[in-house]
Amino acid sequence: MAPRFLEGYLPYLLRHADQTLSEPFYAVLNRYGVARSEWRVLAVLHDLGDLGVVDLAAASLSPQPTVTHALRRLENRDLVTRRPGTHDKRQRIISITPSGARLTATLIDEATALQHEALAEVGGLSALSQQLRALTEAVEARAQTTQTTQRAG
Repeated sequence: MAPRFLEGYLPYLLRHADQTLSEPFYAVLNRYGVARSEWRVLAVLHDLGDLGVVDLAAASLSPQPTVTHALRRLENRDLVTRRPGTHDKRQRIISITPSGARLTATLIDEATALQHEALAEVGGLSALSQQLRALTEAVEARAQTTQTTQRAG
């Protein structure tokens, strides 16, 4: 019998893996009172440093309105701050606060431990993460080439 479509459809498999691997961490986020959108914002600020809202939305793979709502909640909890941009006073630069950095470090430790535990049975993450990065880069490059060709034609 031939495999069913979804059993071999990579986007479905990735989403299923995401849901399966993320579920235990969602319980951790709930314990700390952090929404998923807030977590993505904190993790991006932790890794990339201060960002404008548009860049933060892009890096967190979230729509800008979702990021804006998350920022409001994080700001109310003193986990992030906003300040005017240096060149454009309408732009807002987002920074993680010391208490936000402490919470994020704790959450990263929990996420890392859960990921290590989940992946221990399949030999870790290194080869898979390299393949996924290469796949993403190839698809993005192809999309960029297609856009350039369409603009020129």
